[in-house]
Amino acid sequence: MSFGILIFLIGLLSPNFKPQWREIKKSSGQLAAAILNNNINTEINATNFTKLAQNDVGIDKNQKDQVNFLILGVAGDGYDAPYLTDTILLAHWLMSQNKIFLFSLPRDLLVKIPGQDSWTKLNALYAFTRQNKGQEFDLIKQKVENISELPISHVVMVDLETVKNLVDTLGGVNVMVKKDLIDPAFPGPNHSYEIFSIKAGWRYLDGETALKFIRSRHESGGDFSRISRQQDVLQALKQKILQLSFWDFPTFIKIFNTVANRIKTDLDLWQIKDYWDKVKNIPGENIIKTEIDDPALVTTDQTFLGGVNASIVKPKAGLENYEDIKNYIAKIISQ
Repeated sequence: MSFGILIFLIGLLSPNFKPQWREIKKSSGQLAAAILNNNINTEINATNFTKLAQNDVGIDKNQKDQVNFLILGVAGDGYDAPYLTDTILLAHWLMSQNKIFLFSLPRDLLVKIPGQDSWTKLNALYAFTRQNKGQEFDLIKQKVENISELPISHVVMVDLETVKNLVDTLGGVNVMVKKDLIDPAFPGPNHSYEIFSIKAGWRYLDGETALKFIRSRHESGGDFSRISRQQDVLQALKQKILQLSFWDFPTFIKIFNTVANRIKTDLDLWQIKDYWDKVKNIPGENIIKTEIDDPALVTTDQTFLGGVNASIVKPKAGLENYEDIKNYIAKIISQ
C-alpha cells in the first residue's frame, strides 16, 4: 500500500501536465489586510460555504465534496531533528470544482500544546506523539484544525530520505532548475554546515543532490520556494514511474521496498485508488497555493523554549488567536 500512497501523493501535488501553480500574491500585507477588512468583492458559492455571524466566512463541514489532507515532511533518521515536521501543508480539495488549495503553515509557529499549559513550535507536535501508535498525529492534527477551522480528513507523512532512495532506484531524474540556488548554510555531517549550490537549467540529479535540492531553506521565497522545488522533483519522479513497463517488474519491487515503512497515513487502499482516479486529471492552474506568512497575519519574535532562545512565528492578533488566519483561509477558498 505504501507505493499506492506515494503515487497518490505525487498526483495530489503534481498535476497531470507541467504545473502552472497559481499563487496568491501578497504586497506588504495588502491582500490579507483587504481580506480582513472585507474589502475584496468575492462571490461565495452557497453550496460550499456558509456565512457565520458578524460577516465571518466559514467552511461548511458537512459538504461531502470537500476533503482536507494534512501533508507532513520529516527529514528522517540520520539527520538533525529527524522527527520535526518542517513541511506542513494543508491541502483543501474541492471535488465539485476540481480544485486543490495548498496552504503552507509556518513550522516555527508558537502554539500551546493541546491539553497542556506548555508551549512549543508547530513542527514539534508530531515528535511528541510519534510513538503512540494510532494516535501519533493527534496533536498536530488537532492544532492545525484549530488554526485553520478545516477538519482534517486524512494525514500523509513522508520521510524525505525516501525521495533520495527513490531517485537512486530510478537511476536519477532530470529537473529544470528555475534559478541559481546557493545555500551557504546547508546542514552537513556532525552538526556542521556546508555550501550547496546548483545552476539554473536542466540538471541531472542523483538521490543525494535531489535531497539537498528539496531540503535547502536559506534563500528568498519562503517555504513555497522549497515546496516548489519538491514539486519539481515529484513531477520528474512521476514521469519516470509512468514510463515503466510491465517488464520493469524488478524495479517496481525495488520501489516498493524503498517506500515501505517510510510513508505513514490513515488512508486505506480503496481510498487511495478512489482519490487517485479523481485527482490525477486536475489541471495545473487548479492548484492554488498560498503561504500563511503575511505580515497582516503573523509576525516573528524571540522566546525561550527548552532553555534556549528561539526564533518563533506568532499570530499578529496574539498568541492562540487564529481568527484572522481562519478568515483569510476561508476567503482564499471562496474566491
